[in-house]
Amino acid sequence: MHPVLIDFGTVRLFGQEFPLVIGSYGVMMAISLLLGLWLVNRWGKQVYPEAPWTDIVMGTFIAGFIGAKLANAVVFWRELATGQMSLIGVLRGGGVWLGGALLGTAYCIAMLRRHRMEIGASSDVFFTVVPLAHGLGRIGCLLGGCCYGSACDLPWAITYTDPLAAKYNGTPLNVPLHPTPVYEFLLEMANFAVCYALWRRRPRGGTVAGTWVLLYGVERFFLEFLRSDPRGQYGPLTTSQWISLAMVAAGTALLLKVQRAAAGAPAGASAPAARRRPR
Repeated sequence: MHPVLIDFGTVRLFGQEFPLVIGSYGVMMAISLLLGLWLVNRWGKQVYPEAPWTDIVMGTFIAGFIGAKLANAVVFWRELATGQMSLIGVLRGGGVWLGGALLGTAYCIAMLRRHRMEIGASSDVFFTVVPLAHGLGRIGCLLGGCCYGSACDLPWAITYTDPLAAKYNGTPLNVPLHPTPVYEFLLEMANFAVCYALWRRRPRGGTVAGTWVLLYGVERFFLEFLRSDPRGQYGPLTTSQWISLAMVAAGTALLLKVQRAAAGAPAGASAPAARRRPR
């Protein structure tokens, strides 16, 4: 694969060397962010035309980036405590996507409350787009060599050979691996199809959000058994698996809450009047 598209050399700061490169992962992240921003703006204005959707999306992305880095520090806390790794080195490395999702979601909800937007209907806009943007981001993982799978002898196994993948991500070279980024891309495209179909039906607020949180929690829990990159181990499960179980519980609780609200609503009650089918 091609973890680095353009290499400008390195710069030394605080005793650490930082590569000045344009990486395939960063390019795919930028594409997914721009596409997500466009879709959230387009569909969000059908719910709240005057809301600052661009500001909310960008703030959510920044919070998610910080959350992913902080979660990465938690994963490697033992190495940090024993001096095997430096904090700068950990923060310079990858991130834990689920950690970013948690902090990003918390920030997004806070902003929706601040602007007095109904949480359920507004969050459904985001969670219709999330699986699409996230799936595209996993293509960046595939190109960069991160989030790699365990060794296997399947006919669709992927074998990395680029030394930069090993240097930046610790990717095993010349070993057939499960293409876990491809698995996740395909599953997220399926999740997007489900979430988009729900969105077009104009469901009660929170339905799409609860559906994706539940689906992704299940998906990620089982995918973890096929991954081989370090993500921290707490008891019998990885950090991501514990978070996935929490997502399954949260998604189930949200869907049950939506169902109870629908059962108690007056006959003929529908979704917010401002919502229309996406075009």
